[in-house]
Amino acid sequence: MGRRFGKCANLLFVPVVMTVLACGGARRLADVAAFPRPPLRSGTPQTASIPLGEDATGTLWVVRNEQSPWSVLYFHGNGEDLHDLRGIVRGLARHATVYAVDYRGYGCGRGTPSVETFEADARAFYDAAVRLGAEPSRLVVQGYSIGGAAAVEVAASRRVAGLLLGSTFTSLLGVPWFGRFLPVDWFRSEDKLRGGPEGRGVACPVRIYHGTADRLIDFSHGERLFAAAPEPKVLVPLVGEDHISAHRQDGAQLAAFLAWLEALQ
Repeated sequence: MGRRFGKCANLLFVPVVMTVLACGGARRLADVAAFPRPPLRSGTPQTASIPLGEDATGTLWVVRNEQSPWSVLYFHGNGEDLHDLRGIVRGLARHATVYAVDYRGYGCGRGTPSVETFEADARAFYDAAVRLGAEPSRLVVQGYSIGGAAAVEVAASRRVAGLLLGSTFTSLLGVPWFGRFLPVDWFRSEDKLRGGPEGRGVACPVRIYHGTADRLIDFSHGERLFAAAPEPKVLVPLVGEDHISAHRQDGAQLAAFLAWLEALQ
């Protein structure tokens, strides 16, 4: 009986240990999966270095538009850096002064990106953009893919004129290719849009655009984010567009959003 109980106890102990180990390694697994940094390449734009603590730095590429009163703080996806975004950033700059972010460890930045520091870094980039001249009442925060999680964090914790989300997920666990491996959730943008019991949440106009043919982050994520967002809000289904092709509409979506914000004032 004692030996049988011992075997049963061991069988019960194994999943407990595996769960503990999984939780302990969840952050490292999430870091590797969430931030597949491209290598530094020649031709990377000249940027301002932004200290992020612990010897880490990120960068901001500032492209000014003296004809527009608007600014946009732009957070890109996880598998690209500012070298890849030169065309997109210049497209955005036709409509506003652009503060384009490279995360810690991306491009010329130092350190290692992490799910534990990502949101604090997003707030630091906002603070740096304001120091460099962005006026909060005329500052839109825009995020594509994982960059949308950074944008939501900024809109939930700082003063902004509007929030523009492209192809963004509700949370990491909501994405099947993350959720099947992670026992812990991060970047709960849906909750932040809705606001918690403490009252902290997004309180600005919101525009969400998402490809209906997106197989990486399903269109249903855009629908759920829209349902959680406060008024005024707009959901733009990009019919037939996938995760990559929707990215090419960032500039056009910013222009439409700024026109809508002007009409709201």
